[in-house]
Amino acid sequence: MSISYEIDGEIYEQKPLVLGQMGQLTELLKGVVIPPDINRLGVISLLGNKLPAALAVVLTPKGCKVRDKDIEAVEKELEFSMSPEIAIQVIEDFFTCNPIQSLLEQIGGMVEKITEQIEIPGSTNSSASSQAETSPKEKKSSGDTP
Repeated sequence: MSISYEIDGEIYEQKPLVLGQMGQLTELLKGVVIPPDINRLGVISLLGNKLPAALAVVLTPKGCKVRDKDIEAVEKELEFSMSPEIAIQVIEDFFTCNPIQSLLEQIGGMVEKITEQIEIPGSTNSSASSQAETSPKEKKSSGDTP
């Protein structure tokens, strides 16, 4: 799936993210907390001055490979040529191209499977023994009052 946008006479494309772009966005958005119920205008507000950089990561000039893209040059170009309406459309299309919720669910399922397969030595025995030791029916400690 590829979505094209004409911005100031140039064609930019948005495709599903590749690992390199995910890393770039992760670095760019470090410390930014995105609420689960955020809307498109909320994304723009949340990103603030990082919006042109985020759009430069997501959009690639037509005919250019993602790995060969000069993100700083694309960011400078988009910052002063992209209309707010196109920015909103790019953000909406981002969530269509990249089903983030589905990806997070898949990662969560994978983590659960891995955790189930990992046996932590003594994990079941230590919890059972610590419960018995802390039971009020056990021998009283020296700090108990009569």
